[in-house]
Amino acid sequence: MSTANTSSPTGKTVTSPSGFDRVLGALQSLGRSLMLPIAVLPAAGLLLRLGQPDLLNLTWMANAGGAIFSNLPMIFAIGIAVGLTGGEGAAALAALVGFLVFAYTFTTIYAPANIANPLTVIGGSMDVLAGLLVGLVATGLYRRFYDIRLPDYLAFFGGKRFVPIVTSLATLILGVIFGLIWSPIQTGINALGTGIATLGPAGPGIYGFLNRLLIPLGLHHVLNTYVWLQYGNYTGPHGVVHGDLTRYFAGDPTAGGFMAGFFPIMMFGLPAACFAMIRHARFSKVAAGILISAALTSFLTGVTEPIEFAFIFVAPLLFVVHAILTGTALAVCYILNIKIGFSFSAGLFDYVINFSKSNTTGALLLIVVGLVYAVLYYFIFSFFITRFDLATPGRGEASTGLSADWILPESQRGPKVPKGAKATAATTTESPAKEDRDDVLAREVLAALGGKANVQSVEGCITRLRLFVNDPEQIDDVRLKSLGASGVIKRGKIAQVVMGTQSDRIASRMNRLLKAHSADDMVAPESEKVEE
Repeated sequence: MSTANTSSPTGKTVTSPSGFDRVLGALQSLGRSLMLPIAVLPAAGLLLRLGQPDLLNLTWMANAGGAIFSNLPMIFAIGIAVGLTGGEGAAALAALVGFLVFAYTFTTIYAPANIANPLTVIGGSMDVLAGLLVGLVATGLYRRFYDIRLPDYLAFFGGKRFVPIVTSLATLILGVIFGLIWSPIQTGINALGTGIATLGPAGPGIYGFLNRLLIPLGLHHVLNTYVWLQYGNYTGPHGVVHGDLTRYFAGDPTAGGFMAGFFPIMMFGLPAACFAMIRHARFSKVAAGILISAALTSFLTGVTEPIEFAFIFVAPLLFVVHAILTGTALAVCYILNIKIGFSFSAGLFDYVINFSKSNTTGALLLIVVGLVYAVLYYFIFSFFITRFDLATPGRGEASTGLSADWILPESQRGPKVPKGAKATAATTTESPAKEDRDDVLAREVLAALGGKANVQSVEGCITRLRLFVNDPEQIDDVRLKSLGASGVIKRGKIAQVVMGTQSDRIASRMNRLLKAHSADDMVAPESEKVEE
């Protein structure tokens, strides 16, 4: 694994990212982009479930939800292209065009008898993998050709207009290739699914363990995509569907085994862990400031990262324990034949909506399992916190270097902007009283990252900023934590800053600042272009 050394603006030697770092960065970006198409699943699940005969009995509503599930491959193609290009419309259009070209070409070769229904053929064979493939191709071609110059007589088709054209040609070729080779690949994927099924409770257990363990790297979304949207086959009312989540909503009585075990953790286990951390905090009011609201968020919606990031950096031992407990919960629910799914996450909302679904089993028993895990989490977390004096919220500010500010709710974090305060050169040229709080925080975070010249790119995920930087040594960890970061992860030139659920808002504002910086460099005379 080779690396190259260069000099940073500070005169220090900087090691360029290794091959592993580049792969890790690409996978993290892919994981982040997957969140955009996955975000449509709650709408699909809600419409499909509410329209069923045992609830509102509205066929048109159920069909609307089914339409989203039926077109997930196309949605993934567009969503990934948008996510990986920072919201570029040309990339989205290229992905749509490319997907349609790919679908019709693939179907003509793979299943010519069904040429009238190419989207159905894609859904019954490649499914979301087709969307992944086309989305990545459209992204790569956009980055390569968005600024291309053509001869004068073809100039109209240059730049971004060229991207859908070249994408259609590329996907035409891919459609032919995959139409010819997909049968053996599908056999291999089916064999993988069959192999997982033969593991019995160990299959969901291993998946649950890895699902949590990959959270710090942001790669759990990649794993989820296979399990939720590709694993297994079921012929439902709208044809063949894949994935534990999709099969569950299509009525498969065998689906839900890879989702049920998350309910005891998210509704009961992690909230109990919060109370254990509050109970053993030296500053219980400080800990309770975020942990009570985080526990409620986990219980209602199944969003757990605000809790997990409260201890993942300061007490990683607890995170390993949490991953093990999650794996055991999925295995236990599998053994007890508990099956229930979710469209978003395993919180109370999804539990109530899917409680009476015809292929839900053991819903009441799930509450019993959840109460058992609440007791386990409380006492296991309490034991480890006190036995090893772990620096959980409200206990270890001095030892970890964290200020108390990071543990507060988002609305109370970050740089304070006194009303009527005078502007300074270090902050802004406008009155802070007129500035949006997120704008101030974005600028301060950018400065703590080493300034605009040190940040190559930034993306916002659910709870973190994902960055490529020129010199990781310029990142001021202490300053970031004082601004509200609960942790900073650095691997070569790849950095992640955990800023909570405000991360996406902060990232969009940071990107505006970076684009403004790039524009200034383009118009300034060469003699005036200096590094910050």
